[in-house]
Amino acid sequence: MKKTESLRFKLFFWYVVSLALLGFFIILTVHIYQYKYSAYVLGILFLILSVIGFITIYKITQSITNFSLQIRQISSKNLDKRILSIKSDDEIGKLALSFNELLNRLDTAFKRERQFIADVAHEMKTPITTLRSSFEVTLQKERLNDEYKKIIKDSIIETDRLTTTLRDVLNLAWSEVPNENMRNMFDLSELINEMSEIAQKLAIKKQITVINSITPHIQMLGFRERLGRAILNIIDNAIKYTSYNGKIHISLIREYNNALIIIKDNGQGIEESELEHIFDRFYRGSKADKVFGAGLGLAIAKATIGIHKGVIQVKSKPKMGSTFTIALPLT
Repeated sequence: MKKTESLRFKLFFWYVVSLALLGFFIILTVHIYQYKYSAYVLGILFLILSVIGFITIYKITQSITNFSLQIRQISSKNLDKRILSIKSDDEIGKLALSFNELLNRLDTAFKRERQFIADVAHEMKTPITTLRSSFEVTLQKERLNDEYKKIIKDSIIETDRLTTTLRDVLNLAWSEVPNENMRNMFDLSELINEMSEIAQKLAIKKQITVINSITPHIQMLGFRERLGRAILNIIDNAIKYTSYNGKIHISLIREYNNALIIIKDNGQGIEESELEHIFDRFYRGSKADKVFGAGLGLAIAKATIGIHKGVIQVKSKPKMGSTFTIALPLT
């Protein structure tokens, strides 16, 4: 915005010019030439300057009133509406632009939350329906003990799905709105060592080799337990999608004022068309059909890394594995 287009400049310019003209007229006509009609001319000049000032102030207040009226018409039901009638480049125009940008963010957030609620309902509807159907079928006739045991085991599996989904939803909600007072200094190197030991235990069943390379004594401020769970989510995914006798590399290095955590596997990899969606809530890729989960692990990981002001990136090729890189600021 140019200085000449700002409201402050326009009002200041009108004020200074008005004073200068009035002062110049009084000195010239009253004191120097002593013009006998000077009082009338002074009155006319004062009237002209007053009209100009009124028009300037009226346009400003009209824009503000118009802006206020349009804001009142916007609610949670029509967040797609925007302030389009104010086209000026002055402070009010900038305010309208900023308000439109705020509406864009709110609209996106509301749509995301509505989708999130719908996804949670959908994820919980299936196991609840399955449980109800199983119980209804069970009550239709007398059954053998083995049959009852099988139904109970199936019900426990569905209950575990519900419990996992609810836990992940709560973790995701916490990750997006953390308690800042819970931040503490902790040893990131020690945390990654712990995650590596857990990974080795999880990988035993599939005989996967876990190799780590961890730079010691890297300290950072944050939420130790939550960050540990986020990193473990990524490691758990690497184990799930790595074949028997595969390899997983876990590295931690310091690069300038950042800590880089690199988790690399030689598993199934991710299709290029799916890479941009893997951090979406409840998204499960084409290769996830045989893997238990609600599709919230990577979403939780990204949200947790985000509240640490960090970034996460992934590179992957089908049948060649994936590499997740997490950059966390240490200052």
